[in-house]
Amino acid sequence: MTAGRGIRFSAYAATNVGMVREGNEDSFYRGTTVFAVADGMGGHVAGEVASETALEPIADVDGRQFAAPADATEALADAIVTANRTVFDKASADPGLRGMGTTLTAVMIRDGRLHVAHVGDSRAYLLRSNEEISPLTTDHTLVQQLIDEGRLSRDEANTHPQRSVITRAIGVDRQVEVDTLIPLEMLPGDQILLCSDGLTGVVKDSTIAEVLLTEPDGQAACETLIEAANTGGGPDNITVVLLRVDGEPGQEPPPGDTDVTAELGGPGSPPPAGAGPTGPVTRIRTREANEGGFDAAKMGRYGGPQGVELRSATDPPGRGRRILAGIVAALLLLAVLGAGGYLLVSRAYFVGDDDGRVAVFRGLAQEPLGVSLHRVVLSTDIDTAALPTFRQERLREGIPFPTRREAERYVDNDLRRELDDTERGGGDTAPAPAASPTGTTSPTTQPTQPAPRPNAPAPTATA
Repeated sequence: MTAGRGIRFSAYAATNVGMVREGNEDSFYRGTTVFAVADGMGGHVAGEVASETALEPIADVDGRQFAAPADATEALADAIVTANRTVFDKASADPGLRGMGTTLTAVMIRDGRLHVAHVGDSRAYLLRSNEEISPLTTDHTLVQQLIDEGRLSRDEANTHPQRSVITRAIGVDRQVEVDTLIPLEMLPGDQILLCSDGLTGVVKDSTIAEVLLTEPDGQAACETLIEAANTGGGPDNITVVLLRVDGEPGQEPPPGDTDVTAELGGPGSPPPAGAGPTGPVTRIRTREANEGGFDAAKMGRYGGPQGVELRSATDPPGRGRRILAGIVAALLLLAVLGAGGYLLVSRAYFVGDDDGRVAVFRGLAQEPLGVSLHRVVLSTDIDTAALPTFRQERLREGIPFPTRREAERYVDNDLRRELDDTERGGGDTAPAPAASPTGTTSPTTQPTQPAPRPNAPAPTATA
């Protein structure tokens, strides 16, 4: 498509709490040229706050004009960088939101081309005439990294116990790596689907394609996809945004203005008065403010960069063309971190045994398929063998904590006192229940589990 050609398309969206969750932490944005899905996580109302907050910078670029395709892609990626900084700062300033995060998958249609920017495991798909449905984004998950490395098949990934561990998200760290794609020329009949993993974790790609091909009404197609996910158990919130380019498949796009014209369908259309070109950020809220939940601080970042560009939340916007030095530096850093295996640079911690000494580790205690997901951040002089036998067993398994401070407090207040008691002649004691990081008790024989994706269902229930 030449620069002088434009397209017309229709946009639809829907979201649903699912069959298991009590609240919906998803949000979506449906503007005139920009569209996005965000899958929040955190606890209490934090997930909802994170996903909604992340979409605000995305809305700011809706309807804007750009001189070149690269400028449009850069603006979309910079908006995600801003979203990361905004969510991170908000979480840092409010203890009630500490640890919140969100995925964010956004697209822009400009001058007949599709621009994509992405962080997390929500997805963007392209369905084109006479072609199979194709994912445009790569999941930032542990199992996807293992698949890329040839350590895991896709069939194995569907049942892998760590399939809910995501490796990159908005708001959990000061910096974020943003995946962007080369602008894709849009053709009549093309369909673009953005969705949270509440859909893709349950419904096969082939089923998604069948619904999109057989349902002529775009809003009905969105609702049918949600119904399919709920029929499959609805273990998570489900959100879909569907874009359909007008015209018959295979038809040449007619000459026209460079502006893209969107016709909106579904809930929230047209935008309310005063909303301007950006339109509303849409989500449903069903969660009470005092409800408990998981802490997104248990998420981590694993492996190397998967995107075309690396963006830092501390960099000012407009530096996309000068990012090469940052890429090289990031690759060098990741090479150093990965020297002893794959390192999970996470916000989860555990206390364990390091060659006979008690140590605080950053990451996950488990090593799925032999992949190391942790490193020592604090070594101590405490001899593991000097502690009671039951405590040694717990340390070999790894005792998890949501923050480094709590892990160090456990070492100083519990283990050292226990060591003093043992040295005074107390010897081994009965394996009484050990205090968990949340203050509850659990049997000492209970194995630790890797930190799941905070808004994912329990491993015993669903994906």
